[in-house]
Amino acid sequence: MHRTRVTPRRIWVWLLAVGLALVLVALGYRTWKVWTTVRSLLAQVDSVQAIAADPTSVDPAALGPMLQETHDGLVVLHDEARPALTLFPHLGWVPGVGPDLKALPPLIDIAVDLTDAGTVAMEALAPLLSLMDAGEAPTGEDPLVLIAQTLEGAQPELETVRVLVNRAAQRRTELDASQLSSRLLRPVGMLDRALPLAQAGVEATLLAPDLLGLHGSRTYLLMAQNSDELRPTGGFITGAGLVTVDGGRIVSISFRDSYFIDDLSKPYGEPPTPLYDYMLSELWLFRDANWSPDFPISAQKAAELYTYGQGVELDGVIAFDQQAAARLMEPLGPITLEGWDEPITSDSLIRAMRQAWNPSADGVSREWARTRKDFMGQLAQAALERIMRHPETVDQLELMRAMWEVLEERHLLIYLEEATAASWLRAQGWDGALRLSEGDYLMVVDANLGFNKVNPNIGRSLEYQVTLHTDGSARAELVINYQHIGPGDEGPCDQRATYDQGEQVTYEGLTAGCYWNYLRVYAPKGSLLRTASRHLIPSTYLLRGIATVGNAEVLPDGPGKAVFAQFLVVESGRALTTHFRYDLPQVADRDKGRWQYTLLIQKQAGTDSTPVSLTVDLPPGAQLLTATPPPRSVEGGNLTFALELDADAIVEVSYE
Repeated sequence: MHRTRVTPRRIWVWLLAVGLALVLVALGYRTWKVWTTVRSLLAQVDSVQAIAADPTSVDPAALGPMLQETHDGLVVLHDEARPALTLFPHLGWVPGVGPDLKALPPLIDIAVDLTDAGTVAMEALAPLLSLMDAGEAPTGEDPLVLIAQTLEGAQPELETVRVLVNRAAQRRTELDASQLSSRLLRPVGMLDRALPLAQAGVEATLLAPDLLGLHGSRTYLLMAQNSDELRPTGGFITGAGLVTVDGGRIVSISFRDSYFIDDLSKPYGEPPTPLYDYMLSELWLFRDANWSPDFPISAQKAAELYTYGQGVELDGVIAFDQQAAARLMEPLGPITLEGWDEPITSDSLIRAMRQAWNPSADGVSREWARTRKDFMGQLAQAALERIMRHPETVDQLELMRAMWEVLEERHLLIYLEEATAASWLRAQGWDGALRLSEGDYLMVVDANLGFNKVNPNIGRSLEYQVTLHTDGSARAELVINYQHIGPGDEGPCDQRATYDQGEQVTYEGLTAGCYWNYLRVYAPKGSLLRTASRHLIPSTYLLRGIATVGNAEVLPDGPGKAVFAQFLVVESGRALTTHFRYDLPQVADRDKGRWQYTLLIQKQAGTDSTPVSLTVDLPPGAQLLTATPPPRSVEGGNLTFALELDADAIVEVSYE
């Protein structure tokens, strides 16, 4: 009988085979477990995307468990797939799936942080979620007090949330998403939209208790700006409200015509020169406080004049125009006001504002002048009552989204005296300050000096061409096109305020006159104006009765900017184009062998979306590397972009 001899070598082969089999079984089990987790997570990602598309569809009570389940699954995935995840960053070269594999570990880390932040926040803010769900505060407590006290008690947890969200944001900056597949690109795009909102929201909840008066009374000035009569920070200051909060409770609120803010028994200073030259204003009064397009400067001036006239110290200024009011009304639903046959809605608000302004059949009178803006105060009171007393009728998520939009689009501006809150607002770009820019910068600012409401009939577009030089400096050519879509049969331009003459007037009539516009162009500090258009204005068009040749002028620098200015008149039904040519300082920087040109175009508050045609000419022989957003066309070293300026815009061009 033949026996197989068992040698040490055979024993090692058997042991290796058994060990390999065990490893394969273990890997198979782990792979199955990981894949099961991944499939569950992908389904949850689809649910999150559906919620993002329609936030009103989510039940707040179900959101917490969903976040917790997603977080637990992500932690399991991270632990089970740890060996593979350490290899993924080195697999970017794999055809087809390499970029996704490389991006997967940081994306999982980001998702772990954000779901962890979400579960902590949901638990800390549970009383507020109950308020949203139930529609009323327990035992009849003031909802605003409950909000302030809940946020105060949740400060430690919210600090944890801030750390997690900021860490996720930092990890996102280290991730290159340019080569990702569509399967990953969609959630990454959603992440890019959500992260800034999450960071802003966390900071707001940390600041809110103090701003709501939990640590002492706070008084804020509300400035209603009429963008139909455009001014640098959004519109003519037509009304002023005052709201005082103490201990999280609104203790007083009032609203009145801006013309009744000043105490004319006191001396007032001289106004900005254009207001004197073109409107014959001899005093700098509250209603003209917003002359600087840098809102913190204008807000401080408004607060100074309000305190001077009314004797009230202020902790901040909040300015809004008609667009902000209409957008913020939409989540509130129809509001019934005494004296109005139909409820006021977001669609009818602007029409109702104009109707309320119109004189009665008796015409212009002292009573009309005293009461023509009462509508704004009545509406503000009713809207606040709806939010505070009947929160169940308000679409809270839609209200937050509307708030975000009007802040981003410069229809709502906020200035706060408290330093930490002011820094946070500036970081978000919500304080309306002229923004800092390391490269090129452009802001076009109009100011209606015509005693009318013509801006709804004024279309404006910009053409901006930048020719870059080899040293990073450039030449700029700016063309501003105005189109008055009025009837064109108004006769000669008459700058007088018709209602000051006792004549019959309607709001609609004030939208049809000529456009007296004081234009300012803000450019990088160090820019030098070379040439500009001239626009002759007849003496009969001006209150002072002296003709002007309409030359452009260089003003003293604004906050870190060069400023060019020009006064012009656009006749009803006519078009007008004005040109500026100027030299730019170094606006492109070289780093690691490549040049980077960056342009920030800042939107004037109160304006609608403005079309911008941008052309960037690269230096001779330069080769384009990247451009964001994608150009409309590229021909050699000539790039053209078509932009819609509904918010601040940034253009980046990299070349060598």
